[in-house]
Amino acid sequence: MWFFMILSYVMVVISGIGLFLIGMNHYFNLWAQNHITLDLLISIIFVATQTLVMFFFVGTGVNIREYVESHKEVKKDLYQQMLGLKRKLYPPTMMVTILFMALVIIDGIFFLGKVSEWWFHILYILTVYYFIKATTIQHQSFKESTQIVLTMTKTIQTNY
Repeated sequence: MWFFMILSYVMVVISGIGLFLIGMNHYFNLWAQNHITLDLLISIIFVATQTLVMFFFVGTGVNIREYVESHKEVKKDLYQQMLGLKRKLYPPTMMVTILFMALVIIDGIFFLGKVSEWWFHILYILTVYYFIKATTIQHQSFKESTQIVLTMTKTIQTNY
């Protein structure tokens, strides 16, 4: 659990740097290659990061549900708290992923000369906003899921 949580944090930081690099590359041509190669490289990392975060919570939720089902002395509301976390976490995480992919596509289309640069500006601002929002919610969700697991294990430890 801890390994994947720490890996998620590291990858979110790398994704944030990548998002910043896409913006800077669009304006200052930092990448010596074609623009789309940087976009595609960062998009692989970005999508992998958001997928890792979501699957962390899927896995943690399954583990909590199985643990609660096998230990009757543990409160059932812990699993309901985990479901509430997922309901808060998934919408902004999916939104930032969709916006990021649209941003990469629009960036490529812009450099082909098929769309106005304003589309990139709009999508970049929205993506950065949702990245900050999703990262904040992800951090809070990591803290709350850790608290749920600690509460669950303390209940078992005090009963022995």
